[in-house]
Amino acid sequence: MATDSKIRRLDCGADRISSLPRNLIEAILRHLPVHDVARTSILSRNWRNIWGTYPKLIFDDKFFSKLVSKEDKEAPLFKAVRVVNQILLLHGGPILTFYLIIPPDLPLHEWLDTDFWIKNISNNGVREFGLCNTQDIPYTMPSYLFSCFELNHLTLASCILEPPPRFGGFSNLESVRLMDVIITADISFGPKLEQLVLESCIGIKHLGSLFENHSNLSRLIIERGDIDWKLFESTQKSYLVSLMLKRVTNPIEKIVNLEKFVASMPRINKLVVDDCFLKPGVAIPKMLTTTMENIKRLCFSGVGFHDLVQIKYVLCLIRSSPNLQHLLLGPDPTDKRKDGLDLGAVSKDSVKSVEKYLHLPIKDMILDKLETVGIRDFVGSRAELRFIKLLLVSSPSLQTMRLWYSDDCKEEARSRISRELLQYNRCASTTVKLIMQ
Repeated sequence: MATDSKIRRLDCGADRISSLPRNLIEAILRHLPVHDVARTSILSRNWRNIWGTYPKLIFDDKFFSKLVSKEDKEAPLFKAVRVVNQILLLHGGPILTFYLIIPPDLPLHEWLDTDFWIKNISNNGVREFGLCNTQDIPYTMPSYLFSCFELNHLTLASCILEPPPRFGGFSNLESVRLMDVIITADISFGPKLEQLVLESCIGIKHLGSLFENHSNLSRLIIERGDIDWKLFESTQKSYLVSLMLKRVTNPIEKIVNLEKFVASMPRINKLVVDDCFLKPGVAIPKMLTTTMENIKRLCFSGVGFHDLVQIKYVLCLIRSSPNLQHLLLGPDPTDKRKDGLDLGAVSKDSVKSVEKYLHLPIKDMILDKLETVGIRDFVGSRAELRFIKLLLVSSPSLQTMRLWYSDDCKEEARSRISRELLQYNRCASTTVKLIMQ
């Protein structure tokens, strides 16, 4: 009887996963950490073959936190390097996706092994590569990265890009995201690049070839960086349709001609900007002579309803976008001023000047395509309310207006604002759905 019982228990524990179709097994493995996937190679020859062709290696926070424990007698850094080396040694097939984080407590960038890991994957047809360095010292990418000719997607954080002298550029990249990256020499991401995100990068001037007329670049985001506006002078025939410029600076303090800038990108349909075009003493026209016919989405970051120049700038771009459908205004998340208003630095006269300007009848602004409006960090100031009233009376096709209250806006003030906005809505040419949250 005991033997029969053991047999039944063995039957119940039969390996049912190994008999599944290969595509289902691979789908299951995609949801497991890479060290668990690597361990399956010891189960059988079949599993060893499956692991050998597993195309995705992710060495992230979860991998290293599970790998290194306080009870472990082995030095954490040595163990991390040893295990990653073993995983790469056991993996004999192509590696299509490779992601590595350098944790703050594991200075992997100080070991030559990290360079050799990149050399290993560069010889295995990698198409998606990511390296996030959380150490204080940037990691200099080895030259092996520039041998990844099949690379489609590249993500780097806190690194130094030093392209070899004879590097002709990548040929298959479709998207690139660089954060806190230092670019030391001219580099080309290739003619197939469609999306480029640059955050707090140094050496953007070395990317001039991306803005040439033959460029396939369609989406560009630049945050916190020095840029030379000459880069945009050759974009007239480019395919750039989405552009975000936030907290960018011009090292030579050149005044940017907004008219020329708009004319250089006729295909743009989404524009996200702050006040990077504003310079002291420069007059803001009512409307640009070159209209932005293709603009469907317009987003402003860091708008201060206490600043008359900024409000004129916002209205100028709105008027210059006759086919505008979606409008969003919000604060700069890095701005320490609450609600975009530093009462200690802003005079009452400047606030009143905005209110007075918005109170004047503005009959030359017809936004017959505008459908949605959003305002973040809303406090219900007189200037904000008059701006909303202006949009309501100027937008016959407006369907939805969403307001996100500031955390400092008390419940009593919210009730007052709601009542006033409902009165504005009744005066509008069409009923607009007001969402206040």
